[in-house]
Amino acid sequence: MTSLSKKSKSKLTKHRVLRASSSLVSALPRTCRFSKQSLSAFLDQYKKVIVKPAAGSGGAGVMLITRKAKGHYRVQRGPSHRMLRGKLETYRYLRRKITTPYLIQRGISLARVNGSLFDVRVMVQRRSGSPWVVTGMLAKVAGRGYIITNVKRSKGRVLPIRSAIQRSSIRGASASTIIARLRRIAILAANRLASYYTRQKFFGLDMGIDANGRVWIIEANLRPDITLFLKLADKSMYNHICAYGRHV
Repeated sequence: MTSLSKKSKSKLTKHRVLRASSSLVSALPRTCRFSKQSLSAFLDQYKKVIVKPAAGSGGAGVMLITRKAKGHYRVQRGPSHRMLRGKLETYRYLRRKITTPYLIQRGISLARVNGSLFDVRVMVQRRSGSPWVVTGMLAKVAGRGYIITNVKRSKGRVLPIRSAIQRSSIRGASASTIIARLRRIAILAANRLASYYTRQKFFGLDMGIDANGRVWIIEANLRPDITLFLKLADKSMYNHICAYGRHV
């Protein structure tokens, strides 16, 4: 295995590794490098697109562009937004905000709890000679008016995954069915990522659920923050993640 170089840790590298699996393609929102051309193509094809740093974490620098009527685009960053006219003006505005390599990704209409969108952190771990297992799962609910679910940055909160799904806008699938989908896709993703990151013993997957109950892989984390699980009232999942990691 190559060392975890800056290139190998990039979100685009991980996305490409995952896309090489035919079993995962349908769970991956289209993603590529941000450019004037890719922005134009994505805005033609999708109502919502996300632009975000190719590296980094914590939701910093993430922006949502939503296509509106008559060639207008709404750009949201944090709790604030701006209306722009035309693709060129939108691109120029984004370029003024971007100082590092960025990606562009199809925007997923994430399910919501009480009007606030949420995604799911799934911890997947393995011990030497054993298969990957899901050791933890929780919902990260964005703060009111935010497009990112990072709890600290958006002043959001965490919820047990089953509770979040049951209280959400999701229709057409039960909580148990969706949780099973999340587990299945997470295990497939871990197996695929492990073919590239061969020494990795854990992944933190950020996964989305849309209003129809479809499961998406937003991105994979090589050094996930497990203290998120301490924010749950029940600490047993956190304890399980820690105990599993001590016996690798």
